[in-house]
Amino acid sequence: MDRPEAWQMADEAQLLRHCAPVFFLPCDGALPETIDNNGSMALIDGGQIRFLVTCCHVWEEFMDYRDRVPTARLATVFANGFGAPILLPDPIDHDSDLDLAVFPAGSADWNLGTKQFYRPERWPIPKAKQGSAIAFVGFAGIGRNMQGTVGDFRYSFFGLSVSSVSDRKMVLGAGHSHRTLMDNNGQRVPPMRMGGMSGSPAYARAGNGLFSLAGFVQMGALSNADIFLTHATYLNPDGTLAH
Repeated sequence: MDRPEAWQMADEAQLLRHCAPVFFLPCDGALPETIDNNGSMALIDGGQIRFLVTCCHVWEEFMDYRDRVPTARLATVFANGFGAPILLPDPIDHDSDLDLAVFPAGSADWNLGTKQFYRPERWPIPKAKQGSAIAFVGFAGIGRNMQGTVGDFRYSFFGLSVSSVSDRKMVLGAGHSHRTLMDNNGQRVPPMRMGGMSGSPAYARAGNGLFSLAGFVQMGALSNADIFLTHATYLNPDGTLAH
């Protein structure tokens, strides 16, 4: 995990409050050990409504899974400890070109635990620029530990910088800076597979020292390879996407 100087004091717990795993269950009431696949999901407060954002390819993979397993449910979980997963409805909007899917936040009785809905300071959300420092947390599939009735989604933290930008994407280039990969205990680890990180909300640090939503992790094979993000600017405060 590469931490440029600007991110050395990054608060992983703060970023984790706005991110949760999203996963495939074969049916209502299924045990954690039956989880087939997972991604990551952002909690966003648009001011008009609250919603959840992940990648469109996560939703498309779930639909393929549901074709094979008609009782399948897309779910998330916010609070630690024992409890039923939160089952998600179909998305408000989705776009395969942007690779984003937006889901309505449900009833007020959801157990959020320590999670919070992040509220962007302004709309449209500004794009990050080349050289911007970017940080994100997410739930890589290799960190998923499910045994019987107990499930544990371990998060990974990244602090990198933008090497290039296009109209819809930004790239955190592998050759842009040296990357040292560390686990949650500060121990060096080998490169990891990025599967499961899709949908992770990524933030730039604003001039006032606060985190500012910049994009969503869209693609990356390994943690030491190029990582691609979709700009968050295409997100509207009502949960629709600017196609």
